[in-house]
Amino acid sequence: MKRPFSVSLLSKLREAFGEAADFEAVCIGELNGREVYLCYLSTLIGSDHFRFQIEWMERPELDTVLESFSGSKFTSGTFAACERSVCSGKTVLCLSDSAAGIILETGHTQSSGVHSPQTENVIRGPMYAFNENYQTNAALLRQRLKTSRLKIWESTVGDISRTKVGVFYMEGITDAGLVRQFCEKIAAIRIDGIQDTGELLKLLNSNAGLYLYPVALSSERPDRAAAALLNGKVVVILDGTPFSLIAPAAFVDFWHSDEDHYLSPFVAFFLRGLRFTALVVNLFLPAYYVALTSVNVDINRLEISLAAAASREGVPYPVFIETMLMLFILDFIVEAGVRLPKSISSTVTMVGGVVLGQAVIQANIVSNLLVIVAATTAITNFIVVDYQMGLIQRILKYFMLTGAGIAGVLGIVICFACLVIVLSRIESFGVSFLTPLGPGARNRSKAINAGGSPHRYSLRSLVYSWKERRPKT
Repeated sequence: MKRPFSVSLLSKLREAFGEAADFEAVCIGELNGREVYLCYLSTLIGSDHFRFQIEWMERPELDTVLESFSGSKFTSGTFAACERSVCSGKTVLCLSDSAAGIILETGHTQSSGVHSPQTENVIRGPMYAFNENYQTNAALLRQRLKTSRLKIWESTVGDISRTKVGVFYMEGITDAGLVRQFCEKIAAIRIDGIQDTGELLKLLNSNAGLYLYPVALSSERPDRAAAALLNGKVVVILDGTPFSLIAPAAFVDFWHSDEDHYLSPFVAFFLRGLRFTALVVNLFLPAYYVALTSVNVDINRLEISLAAAASREGVPYPVFIETMLMLFILDFIVEAGVRLPKSISSTVTMVGGVVLGQAVIQANIVSNLLVIVAATTAITNFIVVDYQMGLIQRILKYFMLTGAGIAGVLGIVICFACLVIVLSRIESFGVSFLTPLGPGARNRSKAINAGGSPHRYSLRSLVYSWKERRPKT
């Protein structure tokens, strides 16, 4: 009785990768009269995994024989598993007529080496950062936390991209409900492909589009991720991007730097106070300038009002339009400095700032006092530690400025109240965004009384708040 005809694995792979120029199916010899093939993508594999030898055949010809394979592991699989493996940089060893093949680990991922952080300046601490390779990033965390309590849950996201994602947490420190929530949400994602952790965060948090503030920290520093793990947080690493996600996050976390833990407590307190002062100045200084020079003029002393009026002599625009125009020009210069090549960005921004600043004053488009206000606002915007929060601050100053232009100081108060209400309604994976400022103060004392460390109060209060808020099962 004849066996039913079935298409071989080799034929299916050749058909699937028919128009892929980098796909190769190389015959390396014969086994019991059947040809043996290696199938791979030449752009993804490393050439140092195989060793071949040349042997004489019975005929006066040479034959190439696979002598040995060096790799981490190998498995077997049918067409679906072999197709995914070839796309991941692995090699499939199969016979010409077999329906399954042996999958060999031969991947050589293309990524940049371990280098210094590009978006987080390191003043004191480790001088290396995550890169685009998932295995490298996991190894960097393992090197900093040499314990079996560091656990990793892995999955793939994207029906086409099949991007590897890992959830890192500390057993016995991280709340089990928080880990389960992350794992369930990642497993439920249905999307064609994903490129960065910022996109993953939107998929994990269904309400991310409704909130202006980010609900998770983004960092490329392994020491920051390791510190977060030790304090009961979850770190999510995505293959193909050097930026990790740290959650849950509170508002004050975006203003704390890793160097604060390496410095004297007095110095760290001073630097944090400086950052929050810059936050207040960035939000309210332009708005108060508009309110006190156009709407609530009677609040000022007579000398201040006269000085402001003298500086605006000859300016044809109202104060609100004048301030808005100046802030827009500064944002244009900042964005140009970010997008231009590094070799010319500093020159362009410096020349643009000096020339435009001098020109607008001489042309009586803006007042001298406004230039000081706008420059101070721009400087305070760069004190922020987290880049995402810096972008939010650039937007919110226009919101406060609009309120000041409509109702003066009352408008500033109303806008600030709306901002606090919005912040109080934001949750980062079950934890209130303002936890260390509100309920965290109560939970801090509970954590310390239970034996917690005082210098870790805010992070412990986050975990405590999560246990209170998560639904009972």
